[in-house]
Amino acid sequence: MKTQEKQIQSQHFIKRFFNDVKNNKSLFWFVVRMVIFCLLYAVIFRYHSKFSMYYFHYQIQNQEPYFAFLIYPMLILFAIVRWEKIKTLGSYKNKIFQTIIFILLACGFFSIPLKDVFLSFPKFPQDFIYYFPMMAGYICLFAAVFGLRFVKTFSNELFRIVYVFALFLIARVLIGKFWIYLSYIILNVLGWVLPLFSKNVSVDSSVLNVVFNNFNVNIGAPCSGVYSLVTFFFLFIVTAIILAQKNKLDMIKTVIALASGLFLVFVLNIIRVTVIILVGGFYSQDLAINLFHEYLSAIFLILLFVVYLYFVFPRIIKKS
Repeated sequence: MKTQEKQIQSQHFIKRFFNDVKNNKSLFWFVVRMVIFCLLYAVIFRYHSKFSMYYFHYQIQNQEPYFAFLIYPMLILFAIVRWEKIKTLGSYKNKIFQTIIFILLACGFFSIPLKDVFLSFPKFPQDFIYYFPMMAGYICLFAAVFGLRFVKTFSNELFRIVYVFALFLIARVLIGKFWIYLSYIILNVLGWVLPLFSKNVSVDSSVLNVVFNNFNVNIGAPCSGVYSLVTFFFLFIVTAIILAQKNKLDMIKTVIALASGLFLVFVLNIIRVTVIILVGGFYSQDLAINLFHEYLSAIFLILLFVVYLYFVFPRIIKKS
């Protein structure tokens, strides 16, 4: 009976969503602009490094996909929480002059030649120098797509998204010194799991290296799971902050849920690394690196967070 009730609620939610978008101009244009912004965001993130390499001869080598994918669940969460408020905004239109100004500003931030800055400050983390102009560009792009009226109306929520991104970047640099301990744990697990599939296995902890059927893998920072842990942590904190605005949270359950989530993220990362090695060792190294390595961790993280939104977060709210 409970399963049927959940299915009915899910169907009702989907029907309400499409009815709202169909009948409310404000929601319709919000969804259209959301799609436009997400597409532009994805294209810019995908090709900006190639653009900078071609025109300015620099490129950030370690572009973790989490910075790209983090925005999507946060925007979806914002839309779910503020859905009723968006309905009342009315049919809004962008002012052409403002749109042009913000597009020009966005293009300016995306096109800043940073090579001289890298050379002038060689010890400063290049992620900071590279990503903060990118963030400014995305903010201007968002203002160009949605308009200043929308930004002013939802300034508090949008500001939280921005500073979470800033904290996320800072945390990536600060914890960069600790990822190696996570890699050691993964290597120990791989040293036990991989021999179950093949005898042609070599694990060298001194250089964080695994060889499986002639497929050579280095368990560096991206494979350690440190970035996915940071991403999940900030997604959880932001969601808890938003929930706490209108609800009382059970702090013990909240802490347990956060700790459990971080543990699950790390376990999923071990599964991801194992799958990559098995695919590379048995089937195709190119497929393992270009497909599974790039996207599998983000897919796991998004699925886990969706499960948390549906099952876990409602249970950390105190019942009145």
